[in-house]
Amino acid sequence: MTTATWRHAPMPRWWLAVALVAWGLFADSLAGGIVMAGLLEAVRRAPIKWAIADREFHRAADLASILFALATVIQFQRYAFHGIYEILRVVPYCLFPLLLVQFASTRQAVPMSALFYSLRRRPEADRPIDLAPFYLGSCILASSPTVQHGRWYLIAVVTLVLGAIVRARPLRYAGWQWLGSLVIALAIGAATLAGLQATQRALEASFQYWFHQFPWSTQDFNREVTSIGAIGRLKLSDQIRVRVAPHAALDLPLLLEEARYDTFRYGTWATTDAPFAALDKAAGQQHWVLDAATDAVPGPAAPRSTATFEITVQHRRELTLLPLPSGARLIDSAEIAEIQHNRLGTVMAESPPGALRFRVTADATDTAGAAPVAADRNVPAEYAGLIQATLDEIGVARSDAATDAARIRAFFLDNFTYSLVQRRSLTARTPLAKFLTEDRRGHCEYFATATVLLLRAAGIPARYTVGYVVEDYSAIERSYIARARHAHAWASAYIDGRWVSVDSTPGVWFDLEEYAASRWQGVQDALAWVWYRVQRSSQADFTAFGDILLWFVPPLALLLYLRLRRSPTAVRVTPPITADSPASPPAAIEPVLAALAARGLRPLPGETVRRFLARAAPASGNGISVQELVDTYYRLRFGALPAAQAEQSRLEERIARYASGIRAGERFAE
Repeated sequence: MTTATWRHAPMPRWWLAVALVAWGLFADSLAGGIVMAGLLEAVRRAPIKWAIADREFHRAADLASILFALATVIQFQRYAFHGIYEILRVVPYCLFPLLLVQFASTRQAVPMSALFYSLRRRPEADRPIDLAPFYLGSCILASSPTVQHGRWYLIAVVTLVLGAIVRARPLRYAGWQWLGSLVIALAIGAATLAGLQATQRALEASFQYWFHQFPWSTQDFNREVTSIGAIGRLKLSDQIRVRVAPHAALDLPLLLEEARYDTFRYGTWATTDAPFAALDKAAGQQHWVLDAATDAVPGPAAPRSTATFEITVQHRRELTLLPLPSGARLIDSAEIAEIQHNRLGTVMAESPPGALRFRVTADATDTAGAAPVAADRNVPAEYAGLIQATLDEIGVARSDAATDAARIRAFFLDNFTYSLVQRRSLTARTPLAKFLTEDRRGHCEYFATATVLLLRAAGIPARYTVGYVVEDYSAIERSYIARARHAHAWASAYIDGRWVSVDSTPGVWFDLEEYAASRWQGVQDALAWVWYRVQRSSQADFTAFGDILLWFVPPLALLLYLRLRRSPTAVRVTPPITADSPASPPAAIEPVLAALAARGLRPLPGETVRRFLARAAPASGNGISVQELVDTYYRLRFGALPAAQAEQSRLEERIARYASGIRAGERFAE
């Protein structure tokens, strides 16, 4: 049907309110959904409507845009790339002001220029649009990212969509035809969805597998790519990665272990048979006990001396490895959603990106952990001869593990130097060869890797450990800090039933890197502190961003009501014409309604005259446009001043001519 408006068949009464409550239930914003549903129904049923000008719609749309932009910035800041899913959750909040204005207006529609800025300069191309079905879709979409009750969510979606479809069904077709078409469409949609889901799962699994095979992948926590063999200066950042609150039991320098690895090949450390598994929280508590994280092997009894440290770690992804002190036993944080661990003692946390703060209780005297496995004793075949020759040079007797480990460490401290620069290329297959036999200089990754292999060859199980060294104190932060350049690697050896740290890197490395720091480090630290405070504030204040937006809705609605109440365009309207309404339709439009009823076309429950005629009547009849006819009828019916008798008579005459055209069989435009 050719018309100047974009209309949709009305949805069942209360349908948007039901959709809002359902969204609130599934998106953890039930209070917001109930309040907005109540406001919407109050405005929809109010006897006062306003002839709202286009500019007022534009302002409401601009307000919705501002709310959406604010939500976008906050959610991306909190969740990084995954913020797109969190933005969807608050879309109903952002669109609600514009929908409220639509139901408060006499048009019961929104000009498209409110949604598309380009149309504001082209009024001739502007058209009204009903936001109700689109808002229903936004509620369904906003409920999907965090839904945890799949069956109930599916039932709710099917109910909402079917309710809207049944109300909008074309009346010119028989019921069985419409129902059959619907069943066929549902079957095709279900088959397509199943195929897309299967394809998506296959592609995701394949892509993730192959992507993590490349050494530059940063997503695989079971793999650590070293800079062993790289030529040139190893550039390290001044960015602050870890903050540790001052504590009386803090013994500097503090080694924070982030991950351990047991398999070395061609410059890459990895884990063997060490998948991550979820660790349950303590019953009724917000902490995780790490004693059960590994199959601890009892060692000699030692006096327990526990201390609790507060650590903050910067991370950019939802999953991050936690840097923990030796002997960590308990982690406590309300900002962590889940903790996973593996048999090597590596702990991974799920938390929104940003500055994650947690408390860890540790006992440095109790470092018993999972018993070593075959991988902890393996020396790659390509290094077997070189490592054995180095052991002979050191003079390892293989009699006492602690003594042998001390000799290996002393060998590096006495005969090697620390350097971030490599000037010559190294053998791709054995990059440690020149480090051990010729250059005898390198960074911590060289020292740690060589130490692990020497310990294993001496019969001492060992692992490659990475983490941070905390020693600097920042006055502006009022805490001890570890920068990106303080990332460190060392060996963990299994001696006397416990895992102990064997750091063979010359201690001068810390001072050398401090000396090479940027002259702008002070300025960078000040900016980093400001950004850190912003992150902490946002994580504290916007945990329930949707509930915060809820507080803006009532005052904005009240402000809109007070502003419109003072407007001379406010008019009192009668309830919409319905098929079961006890009140008869206005006499002026009765001939048209009677002519359409003779053809089997009647208004749906809750359907206004404008919507009904736009849906059911021909575009024109006897030279009279239905749109022009309806506009005149509405102007006289809802006008602020009574219509002149002559104008009222002309309207009745035009309605009669249009009705006679319908009875005469005027063609209905499709």
